[in-house]
Amino acid sequence: MRKFGLLALASLPISSAVAADDVERPTTVYVQNKDAKSAIVATCDVPVADGMHCHFTQMSVGKPDETKAQERIAKGAADMLKAPASEFKDCDKFAAFLEAVESGKAPPEVTDRKQFEADWAKEAPESKADTIRLMRAFASFCQTRDAASAEAVARAADELQGATCNISNWSFDKTFTQNYSTKRWQSTIQTNDSCGTIEYSEFAKPDDPKANYFWNYTTKSIVTNTNGKNIVGVACMATDQIEHRYTWQTGKFYANCKYIQMSP
Repeated sequence: MRKFGLLALASLPISSAVAADDVERPTTVYVQNKDAKSAIVATCDVPVADGMHCHFTQMSVGKPDETKAQERIAKGAADMLKAPASEFKDCDKFAAFLEAVESGKAPPEVTDRKQFEADWAKEAPESKADTIRLMRAFASFCQTRDAASAEAVARAADELQGATCNISNWSFDKTFTQNYSTKRWQSTIQTNDSCGTIEYSEFAKPDDPKANYFWNYTTKSIVTNTNGKNIVGVACMATDQIEHRYTWQTGKFYANCKYIQMSP
């Protein structure tokens, strides 16, 4: 009878045979990747037969790569010079528009002039100066349509964009199963995209003995169709396949943001 009981226990799924409270698992995890300027909060449910379900909220701070500024400026200027004249049909009105803004007044085209002037008055002096600098560059381009003025517009626009940090956040769920040999909780998702992408993630305990109650999180995309293209025609091998490590050791990071753009 004892032998039969052990066999019956052995035939059960591991997650059922082992009490949930006896399994070392993440509950609430806060981790950060300073290189990616990203942080994750995950809350994990008590494991059940099909695994441990975790609910993620991820927040990231995005900013244009400063090392590629000149490349963006050159492309922006070239695009302006190649654009059809129809895209600049309102150039003849722009001087009046700029003059009104510089004087703190609403441009003629604005319907709610009082609201515009009230909002403009609340803008920080630095913000007003940046906006007017870009508008002046565009007004100059309207008059000359030459390479120098096109570059001035592209440079002013890129400086404004380069000073802006985009803060985004999103939520998602993943299901993990425990690897008893490594004591890690792992998630493997085979997507249905044309690149045959596999999304791999895991929770692992830090090596640091001071981090008894903490977990690290790692995620990576793996492309299996290396010769394919994605839905927009980009080569599958262009997919980010770098391993992204989020650690329990969190803190502040340098972002050099002058403006903040909140995104859903």
